Amino acid sequence: MAVQKIERSQEITERRNFWFRPFCLAVLVLLLLNTIVVGVIIVLLVRQVISIPPNLISALTGGPAQTTITATTVLDKIQSLSSLVTTRYNYSSLVTSNRDMPGILNGLYGDKLIMVAVGQVDAGIDLHKVTATGNGDSMTITLPPPELQSCSLDEKNSYVVSRETGLFAKPAPNLDQEARRFAIAQFRADALNSDIYSQVQTSAQTAVGQFVNGLGVKKFNIVTTPPDPNAPLPDSCK
Repeated sequence: MAVQKIERSQEITERRNFWFRPFCLAVLVLLLLNTIVVGVIIVLLVRQVISIPPNLISALTGGPAQTTITATTVLDKIQSLSSLVTTRYNYSSLVTSNRDMPGILNGLYGDKLIMVAVGQVDAGIDLHKVTATGNGDSMTITLPPPELQSCSLDEKNSYVVSRETGLFAKPAPNLDQEARRFAIAQFRADALNSDIYSQVQTSAQTAVGQFVNGLGVKKFNIVTTPPDPNAPLPDSCK
């Protein structure tokens, strides 16, 4: 009789263990799932209120750092390229300079100089005056107006072809300088008539566009500014 009681007690214990252990395991799983769901909800709510810096996340996780592109960053990069985007036009011309005299006196007191003048005109855009608005996804970059930078003669290749002085005349000391000044003025006018400013703007748009694209800006627009007709000329172009 005692043996039967012991066996029945063990059977009841085994039955209890049979359903109690899975029940406890199920409760633990439910608690774990509930904790995970609550944690995810809390994280989502916190992210809505607080913006976590991407670089902080990358520092914690060991992932690559995210670079934020701003207008200020792009401007600093552009301005570090060079002070100018320059276009040069080269010219050569035959220039005649002479002392004004009536025809009858020209053979006696006249002075005439013929020069081959070779030179160049430089125009450019000052990259330090570039402005930009927007961010890395969409940006507008405005170029300043193009300007003449310099006008000069190539002294190695410019030379006097001939000099004719009247019988009783002394060579005018300023005739050579007048020929050079006239050549510079002619080169400057030819460059402006050939629309050197448009060439400068096209070159600047291409150079700046390629550079900004290389910085990773997804979408950008480069706006040009027309030349200022009242802008002062550099001393070399006057």
